[in-house]
Amino acid sequence: MDSFELNKMVGAILLGGFVLLVSSILAGKLVVPHRSETAMALPTGEGGGQAPAPAAEEKLESVIPLLATADLAAGQETFKKCATCHSIEKGGPAKVGPNLWGVVGGPHGHMEGFAYSDALKSKPGTWDYDALNAWLFSPKAYAPGTKMSFAGLKKTQERANVIAWLRTQSDSPLPLPDAAAVEAAKKAEAGAAAAAPAQPEAPAASTSEGTAAAGTQTAAAPAASLPELLKAADPANGEKIATKCKACHDFTKGGPNKVGPNLYDIVGAKQAHLDNFSYSEAVKGLGGQWSYENLDKFLTKPKDYAPGTKMTFPGLPKPEDRAAVIAYLRTLSDSPKPLP
Repeated sequence: MDSFELNKMVGAILLGGFVLLVSSILAGKLVVPHRSETAMALPTGEGGGQAPAPAAEEKLESVIPLLATADLAAGQETFKKCATCHSIEKGGPAKVGPNLWGVVGGPHGHMEGFAYSDALKSKPGTWDYDALNAWLFSPKAYAPGTKMSFAGLKKTQERANVIAWLRTQSDSPLPLPDAAAVEAAKKAEAGAAAAAPAQPEAPAASTSEGTAAAGTQTAAAPAASLPELLKAADPANGEKIATKCKACHDFTKGGPNKVGPNLYDIVGAKQAHLDNFSYSEAVKGLGGQWSYENLDKFLTKPKDYAPGTKMTFPGLPKPEDRAAVIAYLRTLSDSPKPLP
């Protein structure tokens, strides 16, 4: 066999291997292996492996060790989401919430003339670094009954940045924590981590009866459709849920605009429905109507439905709650739109 024939054979083998490799890669991308619901419900392995541990809950961590090196520019940027409800400049007016100049180190009801909730007025102490950290993590947990609807900042560094920037908005900024306070905070965090109970292990399905039961579980019932939810919704319950919206919206016929527009007769109206309100470009650009479906999508998560909206409300995750609010909004009209 001459060298030319040998080269052809080697080339054919290499080409075949290359085609096999490319086919394997394409098959892996195009074909998704199917796992039945039953298989996913059962533990792996013949002996019954353990189910994965549930995700750990978010926990409050101290900002004290981070304040000295916090990013003030990032804190100012994060504060922009608060600027809808709060002014920050010295002598600035109250909005939905109080002016925040000099808040760090000040009393809980620091702005004279502002109608604080009883939850905050009755809170002892001052807005020191620990109090602000807890408040920004979860206002409703820090002061149950507060009128504040903000869900909170869960990232420790983000809270540290905001607090460090707020500290600068004062004629006499509160001194930063000293080395002893930083060390004490670190030790407290380490002690809390050591004392935290281990995540409980999920029991293994070790018996044949248990395995059989898991394997025969029926699929969950399909979720109710929006028309079904609206027909079953209680407008009175929707009015209660919508109470948290009243800080930013008026619901009465001919009522004023607040931080957000008046919402009387909103159902079925065009998006950006009031000529005398300054809507964000995100909402003005939607160009549709506030149909039942669009209201449901908006209330699920405003920032996803209209990216760039000035609306800071995080949304209502439960379909039943959204249906109740929409059913209530439907009643706020001289000619309520027919249900779907």
